Parts: sequence; structure tokens; C-alpha cells
Amino acid sequence: MVSDTPAQRTWEAALGRLQLQVSRPSYDTWLRETVGVSLDGEALVVAVPTTFAADWLDGRMRGLIETAVASVGGAPVAVRFAVRGGQEAAAPALVPAGGQAVAPAPHSMPRSVSTSAPAPAHSPADERHTFASFVTGPCNQLAYAASLAVAEAPGRLHNPLFLYGAAGLGKTHLLRAIGEHTRAAGRSVRYVTAEGFTNDYLGAIRDRRTPAFRDAYRSVDVLLVDDVQFLCGKDATQEGFVHTFNALLDAGAQVVVAADRPPASMPLLQEPLRSRFESGLLADVSMPDRATRAALLRHYAKDAQADLPDDILALLAERAASSVRVLQAALNRILALARYTARPLDAALANEALACFAPPGAPAPSPKATIDAVAAHYNLPPSTLLASRRDRQASTARQVTMYLLHDLLHLGPEEIGQSLGGRDRTTVLYGIKRIANRIATDPSFAKVLSGLRASLSPTSNAIPA
Repeated sequence: MVSDTPAQRTWEAALGRLQLQVSRPSYDTWLRETVGVSLDGEALVVAVPTTFAADWLDGRMRGLIETAVASVGGAPVAVRFAVRGGQEAAAPALVPAGGQAVAPAPHSMPRSVSTSAPAPAHSPADERHTFASFVTGPCNQLAYAASLAVAEAPGRLHNPLFLYGAAGLGKTHLLRAIGEHTRAAGRSVRYVTAEGFTNDYLGAIRDRRTPAFRDAYRSVDVLLVDDVQFLCGKDATQEGFVHTFNALLDAGAQVVVAADRPPASMPLLQEPLRSRFESGLLADVSMPDRATRAALLRHYAKDAQADLPDDILALLAERAASSVRVLQAALNRILALARYTARPLDAALANEALACFAPPGAPAPSPKATIDAVAAHYNLPPSTLLASRRDRQASTARQVTMYLLHDLLHLGPEEIGQSLGGRDRTTVLYGIKRIANRIATDPSFAKVLSGLRASLSPTSNAIPA
């Protein structure tokens, strides 16, 4: 039985409040088996039964939990989660990997941080996402240099910094490297995806916790937002993000965002947000050339303690060329096949392992190929999508085509309109938004569209990136 300690009393009182704020199934699943184990005035450590529970509470309920603890204790207290018999699952925003508070850097005192802000989603001790482990080349030199400059002097240079490029090329690595670097200097950092921001914002409105939300997001020194393209079409969330953005910049905090395309290629991005993104530095991350891909593979092979011959590295660099994640997946596949079949790492093994990847040089889909694919799916002649026919089937097919041309080919509204018989910008934007809204509310339609998108992807036969 757990003794009656200050930590236990504080946590029991906080649980009483939480029980009134979350659903019964959520409380029973995630909170009922937790125990307060230590309280030192700055942090409350809560024991949980599993690592999964620690990760879930840290990622989904930290803000609500710390607000409850603060209301019980009368002062903000960071909450950390520890697996029973294991290590702490997460550290508070101002405590780096070593577990001791770090003094602020002398040239820039960090602003006060509300402990209602969730800690970043990644571990402060995650050495995978540092500047030292990022392999640079012509494809990412500007993004790397700008990210490092921002990490060295948050709020002074390139504010905001907007990183963009296709999935799996290193944008998230740079975001988290900025977070690691600035946190080690004693600054408060928050990393969140656009989906996470949306959930937090709408949840705060629904549960009438907007002051806690504002405090959580606007009291950090560095805000890192990933996959910001998913804010497109979410007008209410974009409005909330603009207010958060403005408050942070006015306070001298740094904002860094990442997306799969530049702001100009996001027609569903509201103009106030687009102009703010474009007011800073836009830095692209493109697909590495062959030499950089080979360097990346050597780096990954070294981490895996594997010695790959140069001819195998060259084959990998050529065949798994669609993204950095595919490079990693290809290397892992070859190493696993060699390990589990006890075969040598030679060209025959490599070719067998890479058989599931798209052939080298697979062309990107053209607007015509996209129009033809959608028309075939809806059993319509392609000319129908370019004509003025407005029945439900033709209109849906045309709007799906608009969405895919925007989402897959990253075409602007004017280019999309020209590809579809000269339709104007307003019509295209309406079509894209209508499909985006339907995806969000109709799972069966979203599944159909995902299949269409996959069939048009040049890497649809590759290991998913």
C-alpha cells in the first residue's frame, strides 16, 4: 500500500478534479491505476503501469493534468510520468535530459513558461533528432543553416522560419533538432503537429478552457509546428493559429513551421496566415542527390553497425530514391533479409530485397493522368470533367480531380482551372474545400480517395514512407 505522502495527497486531489473533467472510460483506462510518488516543489512524478500509458498521458492529457495539479496545490507544478520500475517517460519543458534545471543562456533569458503547456512530443534525450545527426547536402543546405541559426538565437533571425518539402526528407528532423538545441540552452519549447494544435484548440473551445490553451501555447520561447498543410480548409483553427502566431512574435518568441509545400501552393490557407508565413524565411528541403543519398546510407549503416559494400550502397541510393524514409526502409529490409536468411550482403540479396520498390525514375503523375484516373473511377469519359456538365456524379468527379491536382501535384488554383477546361480560381478553391470537408466527415469517402491517391503515386509500390 502506498504511504500517505504529499505527492500522493496532491495526486489524489488532482484525480478528484480530473474525474469530473474526463469521460468514465478515459479515466478508468488511463488514470485509475496511477499513483503520485514524489513531489519536490517543482515537479510531481506520477507512476503509471505501462510505457504506452505514459506516452498517452504525456501526449494527450498533460495540459489538463497540470492544470488540475496547479489548482490543487495553488501553484504551477510540472508533472512527469514514470513507468513503475522504469524511467521517467517525459521531462518538463525546462528540464533537459540530465534531469537538472538548466540556467538560461546569458544572452537571452527565457520567458516564463506555464506548466500547463504539454512537453514536446519527443524525448529530450533523443539523439536521432539533432543537428549532429543530420546529413547535409545541396538539397537541404539552406534549411539546415537557417534552422541552426534559429536554434542559436531564437526570435532574432528568420522569424518565422518556414521549412517545406515532400514527406520523408528531413523537415521533422530539423524541427526537433531546433527543439533539442534550444531546450539544452534552457528555453521552453513546444513541438506539435497541425493536427495536435487543431485538437487542442477545438478541445479548449468545447471544454471552455481557452485561457489554459492560450497560456499553454503563448508562454513558450519556441513553438515548432509540423505538417502545417493540414490547417488548410480549417478556417476556425487557422484563425486561432493566427492569434497564437501574432502573440508569440509580439513577445519575441520563435516560430518554426514545416509543410509539404510552400504557402503559395496552399489555396485553402487564409490570407492572414499565408502572409505571416511568407514574411519570414522560406527554406526548402528537396530530394537528396545520389551522393547525399549514399552519405545518408553510410550514416544509417554505421548506426546499425553494418558494413555495406560500395556497390550495394550505390544500388540502394539509386533504387530507393523517393524519400529519406524509403532509404531507411530499404536499408532495414536488406539488413533484415541478410540476418534472417544468413546470406551475404551482395547484389543478389539487394535486388531481391528491393523488388517491392518502385522502379528507378518512375515519373510523377501528370494532370492528364490524374484526370483520366478519376474519370475512370467514376465511369465517365475524361472530356466530361473538362466540360460544363453539372450533375452530381460529374461535379463530384471534377472536384475530386481538383483536390488531387492540388494535394498530389501541388498545383495552384489557376493551373488546376486551366487543366479542367478553364475554370476560375473561385470554383477551384470551392471544389478543393468541399472535398477536404467531406474527407474529414465521411470515412468511406476518405478511404476511396486514399485509394485513388495511392494509385496515382509514383511510389505506390514502395514501402510506405
